[in-house]
Amino acid sequence: MGAEEGLSVMHEFARRIIKPGKATLARSALRWVVRRYFQLRWAFAPTYRSPTDEELAQIERDLVANGIHCQDFAVDAAEFRRFKETAGFQHVYHGGKVGGVFNEKNLEHFVAWKLIGLERLQAAPYLDIAACASPWARLLRERGIEAFAIDLELPEPQAHLTYYRQEDATRTSFEDASIGGASLQCAYEMFVGNHDIALVHELSRIMKPGGRVVISPLYTHTHPCYYQTPDYFGRSLGDTGATGYIRRDCWGVAASRKYSVDTLQRRVWDTAIAVGLTPSLLVLRNKKEIGSDIYLHFILLLDKPDHAIH
Repeated sequence: MGAEEGLSVMHEFARRIIKPGKATLARSALRWVVRRYFQLRWAFAPTYRSPTDEELAQIERDLVANGIHCQDFAVDAAEFRRFKETAGFQHVYHGGKVGGVFNEKNLEHFVAWKLIGLERLQAAPYLDIAACASPWARLLRERGIEAFAIDLELPEPQAHLTYYRQEDATRTSFEDASIGGASLQCAYEMFVGNHDIALVHELSRIMKPGGRVVISPLYTHTHPCYYQTPDYFGRSLGDTGATGYIRRDCWGVAASRKYSVDTLQRRVWDTAIAVGLTPSLLVLRNKKEIGSDIYLHFILLLDKPDHAIH
């Protein structure tokens, strides 16, 4: 067994052991041992850090220099507060208020709600891509919106619902031109290999003319890079030529891609145009007004023109 195969076996074992959920005392102890092992194994690996505000501003300037216009976008803080009160996300979602990202996750869904037009019951059917355990599709159905959700795995409590489907987002069962709106919330960066490109092709196929896809956040950095959690670090899952980092405060991330200006243009922007989609990039300008815990910055829109024929 080669080194890469050995790592693969170890990481698969770790994935099963560390998988979220209730555990016996013995399993909890084993989880601790496995986590500790990987933490020590990669103690000196380069640690990932998010781009600073100054770096994000430079990335924006570089995008504009490359012909990618960045449009100003602002969220109405009062409207967002009302959304949080009525959307229905339970306070345990993503760890709730103590998890540190509850406000951000609500914002990402609010952005899709506004930019797709779900508030006006438009863009049906709607598709939540890489939904995981999100209740979003169920919450939308309770509002009378025809919504579906797909993911490679469907954990409870949504797994029994027929409109939650276990599917590969790059090869869905949806018919051509059948989806009115779609979104990914903090998920597109997890499409390893060429799956980010394949997803753009699939979206071109399944979206109705006039349909819109919202991807938030669209993660970028000053250079092409990705991070892996300790249970995956060392496996060759990132893009060729990209710099690999480790992130130690979470688990279960095979490779989280951060586009440089060049890789964004080559892998996503140009691909979207080639398959008949119209890409545009929004920049959230009032994140500090929304909350100190907000990290949403770039938002990618993929629109299918009304005259598109597939």
